[in-house]
Amino acid sequence: DLSANMPAVSSGAAAAPAQDGPPVQRPSPDRLLSESPAPAERPSAAMRTAAPMRLAGERPPSNFLFLNQERILTDSRTGRALLAEEEAARDALRGDARAIDSAFEAEEQRLTELRPTLSSEEFRAKADDFDARVVKARQDQDARSSVLAQDLDRKRRAFYSAVAPILVTLLERYRAYAIFDESSVLLADDSLNITEAVIAEIDARPAAAVPVPPAT
Repeated sequence: DLSANMPAVSSGAAAAPAQDGPPVQRPSPDRLLSESPAPAERPSAAMRTAAPMRLAGERPPSNFLFLNQERILTDSRTGRALLAEEEAARDALRGDARAIDSAFEAEEQRLTELRPTLSSEEFRAKADDFDARVVKARQDQDARSSVLAQDLDRKRRAFYSAVAPILVTLLERYRAYAIFDESSVLLADDSLNITEAVIAEIDARPAAAVPVPPAT
């Protein structure tokens, strides 16, 4: 209250000494109060609570990002080429297995038809040889299947290793500290998912930048 800071004026005070010229008009306390500047306006509640505006398409700042690793493989051109090669290799292995099984079935049928014409010793020798070759063929097929699985795993690892520099670029671009796989994130804003951005980067680069390793 400005009036509280004004000097008290007593009605019995001595009159001020006369001065030359017109008397100085002192403003009354009421006038001082009425002419004092208004305090600065406070922001409205709406202004205090309004969120800062973001440009369209701008990614919100975050310490972490996340992605779907499987989609990087299944939705990128290089990844789809790798998967198509894997399926072709599996189909070839399955085709060989079916051909071997068919050949053994035909041989078993012939051996069964010959049984009446063979002695017990001759039939047993032929049957034992047949069984040994069947076991060996199955072992060879299992070994080929294991080698194929290892080769496919090696190619997938090479694919993701080639994608790693892209992830580093996006990590720096968005100024984040970490990128997690989607399966390890319980709940997050979808705007922090960079899967589409990673796929776009993969597809935008030459094939040699994200190579599919040759078969061994």
